[in-house]
Amino acid sequence: MKKISAVIFDVDNTLYDFTDFYNPAMTAMIDRIVEKSGIEKDQIIKEFRAIHQREGTSEYVFAIQELPSLKALHPGENIKEIYDDAIHAFRSERKKHLKLYDGVLETLTEIKKSGTRIIAYTESPGFHAMSRLKKLGLDGVLDVVYSMPDHEIPEDKDMDVVRMYPASAYRFEKTEMRFTPRGILKPNPASIKAILHDLNINENKVLYVGDHLMKDMAMAKKIGLNAAHASYGVYMDPAKYGLLRQISFWTEDMFEKEKKFHEDNPMPPDVILDSIADLPKHYDFVAYTGAPRQHKRFKASPFGRK
Repeated sequence: MKKISAVIFDVDNTLYDFTDFYNPAMTAMIDRIVEKSGIEKDQIIKEFRAIHQREGTSEYVFAIQELPSLKALHPGENIKEIYDDAIHAFRSERKKHLKLYDGVLETLTEIKKSGTRIIAYTESPGFHAMSRLKKLGLDGVLDVVYSMPDHEIPEDKDMDVVRMYPASAYRFEKTEMRFTPRGILKPNPASIKAILHDLNINENKVLYVGDHLMKDMAMAKKIGLNAAHASYGVYMDPAKYGLLRQISFWTEDMFEKEKKFHEDNPMPPDVILDSIADLPKHYDFVAYTGAPRQHKRFKASPFGRK
């Protein structure tokens, strides 16, 4: 059984189901906007997608304030205040549906007892990644989280749309939070290579766990990492993808490229997981003995550990 002293986990659809909370949360928010504004739902969805593609993320927190239809309907008015109930509808649905996959907390805790270094790597902006993982009880279970940088805050935007609670409600107290270089997205291996530089151990002792065959598995295999496919995180399930695809920052060309990759899949993973709890059946998790070093391209998050 292969010895592993550091694990890099993808986050969305590997530790929790992103679509399970995102679809109902966005649906609730959009429905409230449509009800209050009288604007057609298809138009609102189209405008959300344009903003998400501009920003390179489906989690741009100021999107509702920048919808062209709402700006035209309420010139010079506080859109965030007018549609506050829509924002709260999003948060309410997210709270109801956001949860770890079965076995995640128990498995990560078991691995951590072995002294293995546990890392999370996500393309979500830092604030979203940190607040979700803290709410899910992973502060201190994860050693380091690497995420995309947070959005620049436009001068005319109200930060209350994001941070309605004290910083202690979302800030890590134990886990270290770091930013990956802006604009580097999977399957570009640049961020993973920098994380490996931080780990400062033999790559053969590093395991990458992720749900996406193209963005996670092929990337990991290309740079020589052990790769375990979280097949339980059904990323491309049409029955679940729903609204997310309609407002995704991905272009249709990107979707087609992904579909073709899934059909061809030239680089299969080493292990296929039906449950994250199966990890200890396939790998021997041992103590991390490297000397962590900080890659100069990474920046500490201003909302990270004290």
